[in-house]
Amino acid sequence: MILTRRSFTLGAAALGTATVLDGATGPRRTKPVGGAMLDTIVLGAGIAGLNTAWLLEQQGQTVMVLEARQRVGGRVFTLLDQPGLPEMGFNSMAAGYGRGIDAAKRAGVELYDVSPRYRAAGGMALFLGGQPLTREQWAVSPLNPFPDALKTVMPWEIVNKLVGARTPLADWTEWTDPKNAALDISLRDFLKAQGLPDPAIRLAYDTSPYYGTSAFDASALMLEYNDGFVKAQALAGPGSLAVRGGNSKLPVAMAKLLKGDLLMDKEAVAIDSAADGATVTCADGSSFRAKRIVCALPFSVARRLKFTPGLAGVQAQAVATLGVQPLSVAFLTVKTNYWEQDKLNPSMWTDGPAGTVLAQHFGPTDTEVTGLLLQARGNLARYWDRLGKSAALDLIARTIETYRPAAKGQIVPAALHSWENEVFSGGAWAVFAPGQVAALASTMSAPAGRVHFCGEHTAVGARGIEGALESSERVAIEILS
Repeated sequence: MILTRRSFTLGAAALGTATVLDGATGPRRTKPVGGAMLDTIVLGAGIAGLNTAWLLEQQGQTVMVLEARQRVGGRVFTLLDQPGLPEMGFNSMAAGYGRGIDAAKRAGVELYDVSPRYRAAGGMALFLGGQPLTREQWAVSPLNPFPDALKTVMPWEIVNKLVGARTPLADWTEWTDPKNAALDISLRDFLKAQGLPDPAIRLAYDTSPYYGTSAFDASALMLEYNDGFVKAQALAGPGSLAVRGGNSKLPVAMAKLLKGDLLMDKEAVAIDSAADGATVTCADGSSFRAKRIVCALPFSVARRLKFTPGLAGVQAQAVATLGVQPLSVAFLTVKTNYWEQDKLNPSMWTDGPAGTVLAQHFGPTDTEVTGLLLQARGNLARYWDRLGKSAALDLIARTIETYRPAAKGQIVPAALHSWENEVFSGGAWAVFAPGQVAALASTMSAPAGRVHFCGEHTAVGARGIEGALESSERVAIEILS
């Protein structure tokens, strides 16, 4: 099938399927043909890079993928040695992720609905200053800084509630259109206009920010776009899909579909473009040539590359300045169901050093808790990172035991991963600061000579894995054109 702009707009389901390659348990680590001029080199073996390579190969191109890590998947990262196979990055895809569902079918991995397990978690317990508060107690608590009409809204609910109900963005698919530039203000300014005082904004957003480190950092327009995308996904149904056996199986299976070389431990450090092609040089001194280069790296990583000729204009500004979310994720196992003793939900939203605690229900039944996944975002993530893995895990465990005396001696720290400290990620997902959507989003992913850009951060119609796949379709069209 010929890849066209029409098939791009239809999504990955229009692109057909490929036969799954049997045998290998992981991506190949073959040696390339010395000195051969390839059609395309893809930098990064995340979902966007792998799918770009596959799409181009379907059109007859010779493609090589270079990956700096010793694994494929990028921000898809399953702890395969822990109970319940906890996900440190991508968790699940909505029922409307047509591209993601198609990619899973093509790769031969099984998706299953994990929404019953999320529902089994039953929400979260609120802990402020180390003390638990029910919704009823919160509504009358002197600690509650929300306006009277919002007193019963929990801190983690209020920002999404206000953005969803009062977004001025008429059509979320037009979030990058210049006509919406006036909406590209800080989330803090938006929330102030909705009647939230600064103490309420600090508690409701800055404690655990989805974008940036505070409401000053994040564009309200970005959250309004995200709200529209989530609402559109909800129309497809309430299901939430994950890969049986761990989400990391998806990129591994996608890598097996590739015909060309996928080289690991290859950190690109420079891209030199010339009239007859481009050369990628790696940190180990090796180099490879192709007619086109696809940079599927986050801009936080791409900004370390030496581009010759250099990037210019909006693109240079975007690569140099686009933010990435500070996020650290910890996983703890539990010896006993201590929450049955204190009668509180094992999941917690806290304003303390434990961050957000999410009980994992991935055992033989939906109700069995297989461990605790904890998220620290923004400044708390950086605090964990400064402490280091051992000290951070110890602090997290001690904090939970202080909040929940029944947990004393029942928590075992197992793992911690910092996405900001991981040199080949630099953070978890792209963050547009106020003004950056209008200044950068519509043009930052344009080709720069022989270099093309993809990745979730360049998608304009989807987020998560769906956004990564959208971007791979766009960049494949650019190259084939």
